[in-house]
Amino acid sequence: MSLTALAFLAAYFGCLFRAFSKDPKWGLYAYLLAFYAHPIGRWWGQSLPDLRWSFLAAFVTLVAVFFSKKKGRWLSSKESKYYLVFLLYLLAQYLWVLNSAFHTIFVLLVVKYFILILLIQQCLKTKEDVIGFIICNALGALYFGYLGYSYGGGRLEGVGGPGVESANGLGQHLAILLVMSSYLLLIKIGRIKYLLIFSVLIILNTIMLTESRGALLSLVLTGVVAIFFVPPSVKKIFFSLAILGAIAFSMLMGPQIVERFKSTQKSSLGEIQDKSAASRLVIIKAQFEIFKEKPLLGQGHRTTLILSPFHIPQDYLTKVKAGQQVVQRRASHNFLMGMLTDHGIIGVTIYALISLSLFKSLLKVRKVIKAEAKVDNELLLIQVGLCLGFVCYLIAGMFSNNKIFEIAVWLVALIPIINRLLEQSLTRNQNAN
Repeated sequence: MSLTALAFLAAYFGCLFRAFSKDPKWGLYAYLLAFYAHPIGRWWGQSLPDLRWSFLAAFVTLVAVFFSKKKGRWLSSKESKYYLVFLLYLLAQYLWVLNSAFHTIFVLLVVKYFILILLIQQCLKTKEDVIGFIICNALGALYFGYLGYSYGGGRLEGVGGPGVESANGLGQHLAILLVMSSYLLLIKIGRIKYLLIFSVLIILNTIMLTESRGALLSLVLTGVVAIFFVPPSVKKIFFSLAILGAIAFSMLMGPQIVERFKSTQKSSLGEIQDKSAASRLVIIKAQFEIFKEKPLLGQGHRTTLILSPFHIPQDYLTKVKAGQQVVQRRASHNFLMGMLTDHGIIGVTIYALISLSLFKSLLKVRKVIKAEAKVDNELLLIQVGLCLGFVCYLIAGMFSNNKIFEIAVWLVALIPIINRLLEQSLTRNQNAN
């Protein structure tokens, strides 16, 4: 057994032990360790027992929560209730879905995510808990950066954790995490800030290695939005870090990325040179036709993949292995269109309620900043980072279907926690006056 495998086992089971002996949140740390290390997909993991590492960590955390004296109210946030309604709607869709096997994969994933939302909201109670969770993610991403450093060349594929194995998936996951982590540089977190600065730079470099245009565009556009949510107390340091970030961004952007962006421009014949980029528009047009077949209810998970041969020209289809056969299909590359074809207007409306609730939290921060209300500024900064992380997720989803991304679920769980702490801080300050 390798030293890496031994180190993983020591850290993993050490966290699970502390989940019972000290605090259930350590079970979440074990879960994040399994997500980022992903032993099943690593060479050093071949010597480990065939365990479902993420499931075991979640199960142990759930048991630890039930035995904990600090147990709170389940379904304590609007977002978790909306997510439960979304899950119930997915179950109802079994009555008319095109492929129940595909749909079951997504249903089981949403069940897992729903339980995860509840666990995060039960385990993380304080500002320090949320900061610790974000830092653990940033440190976990360092491992992806290490794998990227030793990568053989070309786009960084296959080094991410579950659901983010592709270059686009990994790039978008890290872009969202970069937004969340960067705001911790504006608060007092002790000496670990130096490690966090190093992590942020490594994350940015790893995003560049993925050469994901969607991830980079979402970062830039989220940065523009961020200008409108800067508390006066950190304005100078915010713009100083933003300038340094822009310099690092330009220095790390290699010629391959520039060429990928250039390939999206139209040729003298009026055609987009990059077939991958051109196919996005073709797929969206086809998805609109698919959506019109059952606009209200949708037709179940992966509808675009199933119906693509009937709506997308063969030149834009790709070979996909289905059992022993190789067929030509094309999956969705747009979050909104994927949701519309899969779950219809009803499903999109339910998810929109979750998104609008999170946007309200961001607007509430803006309101507090403009009113110059006395509140814990660190909570404000953490909340801005989390909310803008969700904005980054939605923007990135316009370039690649990120419907199954787990990091979005973490944000759905974390934002209400900070929202509650902000309300408590405001109330304390009002009572003190």
